[in-house]
Amino acid sequence: MKRFGILSLLLCVLAFANATDNDVSSAEENLKDLAKAFHEKMNTTVLLDMITLGENIHKECPDIENKFENTMDRIAECVEAIDIGSDTFCSLIRKNFVKCMKPGKELVIGCLPQESKDVPEMVEKMMMAMIDTACSSTVEEMLEIFNPCKFNKDYSLAYPPCKDFITILEENKNKAPTKTMICQNMPKMRMCVRAVLDDSCPNQITKTVHKKMYEAVEKAVKEDCNA
Repeated sequence: MKRFGILSLLLCVLAFANATDNDVSSAEENLKDLAKAFHEKMNTTVLLDMITLGENIHKECPDIENKFENTMDRIAECVEAIDIGSDTFCSLIRKNFVKCMKPGKELVIGCLPQESKDVPEMVEKMMMAMIDTACSSTVEEMLEIFNPCKFNKDYSLAYPPCKDFITILEENKNKAPTKTMICQNMPKMRMCVRAVLDDSCPNQITKTVHKKMYEAVEKAVKEDCNA
């Protein structure tokens, strides 16, 4: 069962790694088409920005493909070695997420400029905070994270608190993020999220779970931002 899960998670990666040049080109075009469709439907450029950032990281680390396969093998080996026992799924993730993702974090750190090398550690703390919050929440609360109510408008036009935050994202979308950049803009993001939820998401459960998730992330990186 574990092997099936790993193969499922790595299916897209393996397919991409074994593709011909034409296949890769086609996959890249399909991904960009998907990102554009996501932008048109959800009024967000997050996928487009991730593609751009990925292209820039590739320039910084041209041999990433060679390292990537070995990294995925190490992650898969770690997952394979997990003893499920009587643990819950949440317990398994809490115990093994950081350990098994270490090779991936090391790969990313090696491809980032010096000023951004501490960002993966921050992201790891954020992820663990979100995992802990999800594991202590109800299914209904977690499903509200995906409630489309918050994607209904152009944030920069509809919500004044979002304008500055979105402008900063646009100005830095071709740069690798830094710890300072993240910390300085977290309060702006909080104000933006609150404005969007108050205006577009009337259900209190939706508002509460977003607030709980964001507060957990802020707490996780508080020491990093105060250093």
